[in-house]
Amino acid sequence: MEEESIISLFGKVVKGDEAAFRLLFETYSRRLFHVAYYYLNSRELAEEAILDVFTVIWQKRETLSHVKEPERYLYISVKNQALHYLRRGYVQEKDPFSLYEIELIPDSDTPEKSLMDEEYQALVQQAIDSLPPKCREVFRLVLSDKLKNREIADILGISEKTVNIHIAKAYERIAEFVNRRYKEGGIK
Repeated sequence: MEEESIISLFGKVVKGDEAAFRLLFETYSRRLFHVAYYYLNSRELAEEAILDVFTVIWQKRETLSHVKEPERYLYISVKNQALHYLRRGYVQEKDPFSLYEIELIPDSDTPEKSLMDEEYQALVQQAIDSLPPKCREVFRLVLSDKLKNREIADILGISEKTVNIHIAKAYERIAEFVNRRYKEGGIK
């Protein structure tokens, strides 16, 4: 969603537009879920954190007219809610759930090519899963959520330079991982 349209949508929410609120929730809940899950490692708690944030936004909507960057506000609110859960000790056992699955669109029409595409996609997913947690999260926020480096730095509490380093490191490690597996015969 473009920055101008999120500002317009958020403005409608502030004025009490329920349809705009639903659209805001539908547009951002999945992206925000990734941030909450990063901190909480629990689907249930991450979903709860998202619902809490949106509930507060709706309840206090009239007081939010000062928000100039709604997208940033949403991400930071979710991060803060997740950290609040952690401080309160609402931590559960880690879910065996991967937020980092990617979907490559195959351009094949043969079963053999389709199988190779699936194997390659699985290999790239393994490479992403092998990244250190902070590096993996930065990589996902850049690729999946299309956030700017400054926004990622704000959300994760790191510098923009560190974000750039994580991105470069992610690409380098993924390429090394895939190349190593090809040489070992990981993909036929």
